[in-house]
Amino acid sequence: MEEARVVAWFVTGLRHEALRLARKHRRLKERELLILNEQLKNEAGGEAIARMLSTVNPPPDLLTELENKLVLQEALALLTPLQQRVVVATVLEGVTEQELAGEMGVTKQAVNRIKERALDKLRKYFVLDKPPSK
Repeated sequence: MEEARVVAWFVTGLRHEALRLARKHRRLKERELLILNEQLKNEAGGEAIARMLSTVNPPPDLLTELENKLVLQEALALLTPLQQRVVVATVLEGVTEQELAGEMGVTKQAVNRIKERALDKLRKYFVLDKPPSK
């Protein structure tokens, strides 16, 4: 049992470090773009190039996507498997509570209670930034 807690502690630490490094990398990338844009403006005809660059819609930042997925995985890991199923289905996939209740063979109210308890856990986690007990 103690070994499992130590492993869980390491995994959580590694996730936090990965998020920190992803944020750092994103900030560095943004600074580099600012420096490059400034250099282009200073060169002859650079304003036209800078204007063109600013109108281009950049692709979604993969690091931000990765960061969001890691945060979501960490948050969902706090929930029981049943709570995970309900939250993923109703919140992320858009399944109605009634439809999910029919699939699970329970009442809509039971699905709602499970969902509310799960969301309370997630609220506490994100507001207090400490993991609640399962």
